[in-house]
Amino acid sequence: MLPRLHPQPNRTRLVLPSTLRINLPLVQSLRYGENPHQRAALYADGSGQGIAGARQLQGKELSFNNIVDLDACWELAQEFPNGESDPAVVVIVKHTNPCGAATGSTILEAYLKALACDPVSAYGGVIGINRPVDGDAATEIAKLFVEAIAAPSFSPEARERLAAKKNLRLVEVQAAPPRPVVKHVSGGLLMQDADTGRINAAALDPA
Repeated sequence: MLPRLHPQPNRTRLVLPSTLRINLPLVQSLRYGENPHQRAALYADGSGQGIAGARQLQGKELSFNNIVDLDACWELAQEFPNGESDPAVVVIVKHTNPCGAATGSTILEAYLKALACDPVSAYGGVIGINRPVDGDAATEIAKLFVEAIAAPSFSPEARERLAAKKNLRLVEVQAAPPRPVVKHVSGGLLMQDADTGRINAAALDPA
């Protein structure tokens, strides 16, 4: 039986607004949405943070599905501690399905472990990385067909080694602080605090 997890409670709960007003400027009109017959566009909060505020360094225009997948893998990678002594994290997602996630002492090690989870499904996926991408990791990633990579930055060596993949989108992302999560439901919206709870050994309950 798997242990039940009891995350530490969020000590910085936000006061949810009594009236929700959303006013975001258009950033980019997309070619289409999840399917070719759907219209789509990207809006951002102007902070320059997160996937919506990311800077694209190379590659084709991001699609609706690229952005959805990049947000999923980037946000998962950001859930891990990101101090200098913490491990590198690599997450691979394809069509909103996780293909692999791993930690390692280097990005290269974490990538190889994440790829080994499901190397078949990883083909044509997107990758989220919590550290600046170096040349060694870029060389290995370049061996696989990848749609996009989101990372805090890319070293000159990494940029050079990935430049040959002209359709590969490289996206430089500045981490955003936790914000309330909003989900559409028929007739309205749901809002909740971001899930910032951390799991530690003391929180594990074997019962």
